[in-house]
Amino acid sequence: MPGLALEAFEPVAEAFVRARAWREHQFATDRRPGRGLISLYESDFPDLTSTDLWADVQAATPDDLRQLARLSAMLAMANLEGRTRDFVVQVTRTEAQATVTLDESEIPWRGAASRWSLVGDVPRRHGLEEEWRGVFRSELNGTLERWQEALRAAIVPLGADDWLTFWSWLLGFNQGPEGAERLGKAVLDQTEEVYGNALGVYLGQLDLPIDDAWNSDVDWAFRAPRFDAAFAERLRMPTAIRTLRDLGIELEEQTNVRIEPYAGAAVDCIALEVPSDVHVLLRLVGGWLDFARTLRGLGCAEHLAHTDASLRIWERWLGDNTPNVGYGALLESLVRDRTWLVHHLEYPASDDFRVIAHLEWLRRVRSVAATALYEQRLWRGEPGSGMAADFEESLSSATRVRHFGDEYLGLLMGAPGSTFGATIRLRAEVFAAQLRLFLKREFDEEWWRSSRAAYFIRDELWRPGKRHSAEELLGFMGFEGFDASVLAAEVLEVLQPV
Repeated sequence: MPGLALEAFEPVAEAFVRARAWREHQFATDRRPGRGLISLYESDFPDLTSTDLWADVQAATPDDLRQLARLSAMLAMANLEGRTRDFVVQVTRTEAQATVTLDESEIPWRGAASRWSLVGDVPRRHGLEEEWRGVFRSELNGTLERWQEALRAAIVPLGADDWLTFWSWLLGFNQGPEGAERLGKAVLDQTEEVYGNALGVYLGQLDLPIDDAWNSDVDWAFRAPRFDAAFAERLRMPTAIRTLRDLGIELEEQTNVRIEPYAGAAVDCIALEVPSDVHVLLRLVGGWLDFARTLRGLGCAEHLAHTDASLRIWERWLGDNTPNVGYGALLESLVRDRTWLVHHLEYPASDDFRVIAHLEWLRRVRSVAATALYEQRLWRGEPGSGMAADFEESLSSATRVRHFGDEYLGLLMGAPGSTFGATIRLRAEVFAAQLRLFLKREFDEEWWRSSRAAYFIRDELWRPGKRHSAEELLGFMGFEGFDASVLAAEVLEVLQPV
């Protein structure tokens, strides 16, 4: 495949990405019981599992090195998923069919986490979470262990022998796994004391023991229904519409952004075509979390929906997902902004709420930081009881919430595309914090209603799609890479007085 032949491969790549996204959307919205990967790889795109095609792409002369890396990342994902699809099908079948019991009723396993945050009774809540973990023990972990080994073996024909190094290059992590490791440790170190103190105070108010509360307990605690009056469901979409209007976007007039129910928990964003067909998938649980998640999903979606349609697939759709997730985190952070709360929700007495919202955010950030570090050890080690103990100890220590080894392979769900998923979310949170700081310095403390800031976000950040990496964008804003201290300072300002 000499010369400019990568241009000839781009239409194939785009057709595959579109077909794979459609299948994922159908599964995530409960329209189909599976992802349809057998027909995808056996009938529609059988060549993508060819190692000869991989070798041809690697030998091509790219217009831009990013073009080669991003098309290679797409092809590697397809190649590895297609060649290990029997494991994917087994995991998908469990995701779709497994159920757990709540109050003598069976509910879908993959949506259970959204349900336990609504259960006030501790034994019922723990029973639901224990059943959810039981599916990992009885139905998933054996398959996930074999799948991990198959994935490790599957990169050898692609000329690689180290999973982390292979994917670091493909995903554009210029500093390799070591950069992600440094960032994760910095976030954990710089927020450890304030997090432990604030979480201990809050859980104590609810008679929950720090270091012994389960994830379901803390999810219930952060649901915080006492704030529901300020975050009434009837206000959620009008608030989102007004917030986007501040950025010069009329959500009600957009035909390329849709909000749909999500079969999983929380929120996701799936593009079926960039920029013309972008979907926000949302599982509602009530209260302030619905406002935050709606804004997070819309932040990701609006980036894709504002992407220049004339860009090539590797600039529009592929590449570093850190900025996209970061734009979701940027809009979500408005729910924690004192002035935004007054302006959009007439909520001036928000001090207690802002503490809880910042604490929930920090718990999530520390969880993804610890998961990012653990993922590196998982791919360097061997599955089994040792890694399960590592997961339990490291996640429990970082979050001060009790974790269980049953879940130690959960981050493999969605592999190989989910590789470095926690690292991307961690980078995105730090990226969003640095972007917030830039917007405040360059435009206004209330950047979210500055027309100049809106123009910068829409035209300078969103319009180029994914052409630029997170590091490049941070450089444009005057930062020398990711800086965990920016995020830590934002957290300390609110939580240190607690």
